[in-house]
Amino acid sequence: MHLLNRRHAVLVWAVLLACVVFAFRSGSPGVAYQVPPKATPTPAAVDTSSRVTPRDAGEYDTYINALNIPDPVRKAAAMEAFVANYPNSSIKTEALEQAMGAYQQSGNTAKVVDTANRLLSLDRSNVHALALLTYVKRNEAAHGSAGAIPELQSDAARGIGALTGWTKPQGMSSGDFGRQREQMSAIFEGGLGFVAFLGKDYAGAREHYLRSVRADPNNLQDVYQLGLAQLQLNPIDVAGFWYIAKAWTLAGAQKNPAAQQTIDTYAKAKYFSYHGGADGWDAILENARANAAPPADFAVTAAH
Repeated sequence: MHLLNRRHAVLVWAVLLACVVFAFRSGSPGVAYQVPPKATPTPAAVDTSSRVTPRDAGEYDTYINALNIPDPVRKAAAMEAFVANYPNSSIKTEALEQAMGAYQQSGNTAKVVDTANRLLSLDRSNVHALALLTYVKRNEAAHGSAGAIPELQSDAARGIGALTGWTKPQGMSSGDFGRQREQMSAIFEGGLGFVAFLGKDYAGAREHYLRSVRADPNNLQDVYQLGLAQLQLNPIDVAGFWYIAKAWTLAGAQKNPAAQQTIDTYAKAKYFSYHGGADGWDAILENARANAAPPADFAVTAAH
């Protein structure tokens, strides 16, 4: 076997980041937050046909053996051993990324953060590490950690900067690279949107969330918070009603009745207060169910 001919998942973390469980703080519809997924999704296969092959046969075998370990705890340990034994390896970064993904799969957040920071010590623009740190810090901030907010802002901003210089890895298809770039953009823009949202900078939150949602129209968390930010503006941005309706339809599609009920209660109260009645709401829900973005002429008439 040759490493040149193998396909493997160097971006386990990217798939895991996409698996977000949507939840709400008790008694408040205003903040939706991420929690780590319990199930391990199928990793994305990445063609490594043009990656650098280690010169040493023992190094090659050690890496491949570690790569093929299905258990994430054992895989992380094996990748750590590889890095320790081959500190100057041409695929040290790939090994650390594999370890980081395995730690994420096993729910070891402390080691995810530690490994991400080790990657950044090798490459300050490592988008993989910055994306995972953004994910972790957003989760911590949403659960009440004020100290995580400046770190979230810094990591997300660095991530957006890193994306401008991120080039397609050798051996990755243009389609896969484009999809991963969009996912990265959604993670970083969503992180900055959340920082602005927490700071009650609703105009700033709207701009970041709009970019996040354009990159990932099915991101329930950011679609919902985009709607909230728009409806907190003065005067309100009525497109927020459409995005709230879209969040309701996404929650239903994801079989999340608790989120759907919370959204429904908030949306109807806000819509009735602004519009003066419930007429027209069902039509907005139907439009949101059928489309990825609101129509250019979307409007809601104010009661006064």
